[in-house]
Amino acid sequence: FRMELPEGILIGFGNPLLDITCIVEDNVILEKFGLSANAAIIAEEKHDALFDELMNMENVIYSAGGACQNTMRIFQWIVQTPNRGIFSGAVGNDKLGERIAKRAKADGVLTLYQIREELPTGSCAVIINGLNRSMVANLGAASMFTEEWMEEEENICWLERSQYFYFTGFFLAVCPSVVERVSKMCSESNRIMILNFSAVFVLQMQRAALLQVMQHVDIIICNKDEAIAFADTTDWKTKNIFEVGNRMQSMPKANNHPRLVVIIDAVCSILCFQENDRVLEYPVPKVDKSKIVDTNGANDAFIGGFLAMYVQKMPVDYCIRTAIFASQQTQNVIGVQVEKLPKFSQ
Repeated sequence: FRMELPEGILIGFGNPLLDITCIVEDNVILEKFGLSANAAIIAEEKHDALFDELMNMENVIYSAGGACQNTMRIFQWIVQTPNRGIFSGAVGNDKLGERIAKRAKADGVLTLYQIREELPTGSCAVIINGLNRSMVANLGAASMFTEEWMEEEENICWLERSQYFYFTGFFLAVCPSVVERVSKMCSESNRIMILNFSAVFVLQMQRAALLQVMQHVDIIICNKDEAIAFADTTDWKTKNIFEVGNRMQSMPKANNHPRLVVIIDAVCSILCFQENDRVLEYPVPKVDKSKIVDTNGANDAFIGGFLAMYVQKMPVDYCIRTAIFASQQTQNVIGVQVEKLPKFSQ
């Protein structure tokens, strides 16, 4: 079964970054830069030396990254016909930007970057230690995305044609005004808006913008920590994940499309909250830990797998199973390197 999907059926907005991945055996570099073993943060000045240090390591691996771009590349890996997925974000006018665009194109993603002269293309340091991954994003040009992007003719055409709009919380932190405009357009025209919370810091820093767009969000995807952090910022005074999921699902909505909330967890079951208090649970299949080399892109891949089935109007059950499959496939290669994955087949 494969639906004939129109070009650009899904647009993703995120921060295009070059992932700089290193595998370490100890905590030396983490301690040196005061990083926790498993977190995502935005780089500060004190991290400048970190990037230099990683780039000089002999086992450094470069891959086209940024959470949203990874998701779009996995989406394309599954739907196979090129240019069904579009990715937008801001890059610098430099070799790095060209390199990321080339990789996205090779994986079938159509890119509509906004090119900024002021800053170089962003990068993300990914330090892997066992099953932990510590990420430090140096957003660079990605932090400069502006509403002007929405006024360009080519982009207007795609905004009119797309049926599904995916945003990372990382992008919400960069350009809340675009998320607000597009999400409002989505709910007014009965199209589907998907939001991934991305990281705990987004929920704390962007509380107002988040609550503003929430009424337009049709699908929320987040992990357990992010769900609990959302409950904290909204003062729900509960850490019970079932209660949090149900309350997120039933928050007011601007149109009558019922919201879906998917809470992912590496170990416990994946929870899916639907209207009328329906909760579906999907156990996560046991993975041979010795085979896992990189958990960094697993959530990005999960969402790519989910969306690839969702835009084909498949039942939620099918979407989640494909999502789990995609996330497990990517754990066996470093960085989200779609070219190293086997061809996707049903």
